[in-house]
Amino acid sequence: MEEYIEVKCILEIVNYTGQGAYIAISIIDKSEKYIKTVYVFGNDKSWFSEMKLFWRNLRENNLFLDKDFYPLVDAISGPTISASERRMFQFKIPKNLFNSNYNLRIETAVEDKGYYVNDVNINLNPENLKKIYQGEGFINEIQFSALDK
Repeated sequence: MEEYIEVKCILEIVNYTGQGAYIAISIIDKSEKYIKTVYVFGNDKSWFSEMKLFWRNLRENNLFLDKDFYPLVDAISGPTISASERRMFQFKIPKNLFNSNYNLRIETAVEDKGYYVNDVNINLNPENLKKIYQGEGFINEIQFSALDK
């Protein structure tokens, strides 16, 4: 049985006008290769092209063609999150990905408003998943709480 760390989050989006934000939370290696996507906000995959690097990963790995798309990206999914909204959610990260030069990348995009490939990008270790981070784009702040399972 694979061991994992359960991560709980509180995410707050900045105030803006327009459509809801699409968000992909992925684990990447130091060469920025996608290892695993752990959470996706946005249940209409046709808009994932707004997140350019995430979309390229999906295309290169033929993940966007399958009707069972979400299980293929290893992610839990939820609807987009709108301006000024706050959302609580959780996901799991395999323990073997911690402390091994992996990062947790959070990409955000809003139609006609912009794309932030590294809205939040942190080294993946248990201590970093006990902090609050300010985003560079559509994320106002995200607070992590990691529970060892």
